[in-house]
This record gives sequence, C-alpha cells and structure tokens, in this order.
Amino acid sequence: MKRSFRTVAAMVAASMTVSLLAACGAAQKPAATSEVSTAPSTTAVASESTKPAEKVKFRASSFFTGGDTWTAAWQEAIKDFVAANPNVEIVDDSTPAASDAFKTKINTDFASGNEPAVAYAFTGEIGKPLVTSGKLITWEDELSKDTEWSKNFGQGALDYVKFDGKQYALPYIGFWEGMYYNKDLFDANNIKVPTNWDELLAAVDAFNKLKITPIACSFAEEPHYLIETFILSMGGKDGHDKPFDASWAPALDKIKELYEKNAFSKDALTIKQTACQQLMKDKKAAMFISGSWSAAALEGDNTSVMPVNLLPGGKAEPSSTISGFSTGWYVTDKGNKDSNGEAVKFVKWVTSPERAGKFFKVGGVPAINCQVEGATPLFNAGIQMLNSAKVVTGPVGDTMNQQAFTHIWKNLPYVITGKKTSPQLLEEAQKLVK
Repeated sequence: MKRSFRTVAAMVAASMTVSLLAACGAAQKPAATSEVSTAPSTTAVASESTKPAEKVKFRASSFFTGGDTWTAAWQEAIKDFVAANPNVEIVDDSTPAASDAFKTKINTDFASGNEPAVAYAFTGEIGKPLVTSGKLITWEDELSKDTEWSKNFGQGALDYVKFDGKQYALPYIGFWEGMYYNKDLFDANNIKVPTNWDELLAAVDAFNKLKITPIACSFAEEPHYLIETFILSMGGKDGHDKPFDASWAPALDKIKELYEKNAFSKDALTIKQTACQQLMKDKKAAMFISGSWSAAALEGDNTSVMPVNLLPGGKAEPSSTISGFSTGWYVTDKGNKDSNGEAVKFVKWVTSPERAGKFFKVGGVPAINCQVEGATPLFNAGIQMLNSAKVVTGPVGDTMNQQAFTHIWKNLPYVITGKKTSPQLLEEAQKLVK
C-alpha cells in the first residue's frame, strides 16, 4: 500500500512522510525563542565585503546520508557553500532516518545541550521536542524582511509547518494528492477536462462509450485518496479536518453515485493499485486519483494533475489541495550567533530557487517555487498545483484514528454496492474511536 511511502523511513523520490497534523493547539508552549537577525538577502552566496570574514565553524544535522535520495545533493550543497564562503566550515552531522536513528540522535542532542546550528528535521508532533526546547529561532522577521527570498515559498506550505502559530521551521520536501488525467485522451475525443460535477459525469459517460475506464481506482487496496479528496471537496478544510463531520456522508455518497454510473473499471472492487496505475500509463484509463508518489510511473508530456474539488455543494476553495510537509529547516539561536549568522545564511541559500532546483532534480515535491532541470510537464504541473493552493491540509487518513479510517476504506465497497449506507459506515467507524 502506498501509505508506506509516507513514513519516516521511506522518504524517497516523489513521496514524503506525513505524520503532520498532530494537535499542535494542545501542545505545551515552547520556551522563549529569538527572532532571527542576519545580513541582507543571501540568494547569492559570496560576500561583497573586501575585508576577510571571520572564520566560523558550525554543525549541520540531517538524514541525508548513506543511501538517502538526497545525499549527493546535500553534500554538494555543503561543498559549494563552503567554496563560495571560505571563512565557513560546515560539519556534516547526518544520521540515517531508518529505525528512528536520526530522530533519536537529534532529540538527544537538543536535550543534552549538543544541538547543531542547522537541522533538517521532522516537523509536527515528531518535531515537538526541538520546538519546546526553546533553542530555535523563528523565521517571521527574516521572511518579512527579505521578500526577494521569501516570495519563493508557498504560503500554504509555510503555514503548514507552523507550531502554535510560529514559524520555527521552513518547509522543503513535501507530497500532494490530486487527480491525474491523460490530456491526450480528452483532447483526441473532444472531451472537456472536468471542472465541476456535471462535467465529470459527462466525461464518465463519454469515456464509457469509448470503452476507456473513466477513473482508475482500487477499492480493494487504496481508495484512501478518493475518500480524502472527496471529503475535502465536500466539506472544505474545516469539514475535512473534523473527523466524522456532517459533510462526510454526502462525500461518500458521491463515490457511490460514480460507481453506479460505471465510472470505475468493472473489477474496481478487486483490482490492485499497481494495475490501476498501469491502466493510466497504458492510456486505458482517463483519470486516476493518487499522490505524488505515482508521478514517476506516469511521467509523460500528455499527463497532468489537478485538485479534485468537483462535488456539487462542496465548500472547498477551488485550489484546495491535500498536501503536507513533514520536514523542514531549523536553526538554533546559539548556533546562529556563534556562526555570526552563517547558519541562517546557509539555510537561506539552500532554500533559494537556484539551489532547490538542484536538490529536487533527483526527486521530491518542493515547497519552493523553482525550476528543476529536466523536469517533465507532469512534475511542473504538480508543483504548480501545490504552489497555487490557497488552502492546504493533510490527509485525514493519516491524522484521525487509524482503526476508524481503516474501517471506512475497507468497508466502503458495502456502501457503493448498496449493502449499507454511508451514515451507517461512519457510525461504525466512530464507535471504534470511543
């Protein structure tokens, strides 16, 4: 199941971790922190000063090591920054993420007073020990002061990694969910790419007449993304983020309506997720609701992706996207002061569009608006969808009670085949929480 791609140990290619939306409002208040104060914009690395800069040395911690996808990009970034700033020495203190090795080390370092100057680490509940240590700077002042740099961040991504309303981390690598569609199938048959429910039903009818599966979906393995995107579309962010909101049943009923209109393949109740992906790749399906982890298998000039906000009466803002950023850049107050601001300068440089483009050349979904060398139209479409999103929320399937969500998706076939109602299913799931 592709959920495994959204785990700490499997942060690879176009899929990212996702234990993101822990209840930060209930978290303890962190100790007082410092607003960052640094030199002007550092999109360009080299100093213009004619005076030799003071020699500084600082530690940078990450999990970009060993077989991690971004190890080479990380090591190159350190090498290039040091080459352009010969007064700086960066100690690469990276530890593999596997088996919680990195999480254990970074938490121990912060607790023991051995915190690094820079850390690329987890956000959300996993990152809480770093935040509550009181040792981190916050980024609000720098983001406001250096707009030439900060304008490249998606606001939704910035908001997503805030803790108790404060910007302790800068987002970098993320994931998204959306509806892939084969543009060439729509264009060749004069079928409109749907922007509302009626157009979706019209497309379903048209593709059925052409013997092309309208929407590839595996109800046996991964209807998660169909469920999550429909819940967001119907209830908006508020309804999506509130488990068992009144909007959930109507959202599931819309899936049932699509099933009754033959929107899915005849074997939708038993087909594997990989087979659905293959249907899209072979142009035997027109649409496929999944996540960024499927992009590598679907790359092509005629495949694109869009948000799934098509339900009638839905409350979602049209650009709303399910996405997440479970990791980000942290800088410690002491580390930044001891390095004369070079720690912040390094993070601003590595989050510049130029350097981010090199980082994401090997994979990933950036929180930064950047051009990636050799990027396909599908890759760019996913980034554009993410950066254009005015509302971003994490997948409800990862933030609610897992036993309850598992019951929902595994028993959804009973709803779409008319053996039970959506309110009955949700009531059963809700009892599991209690």
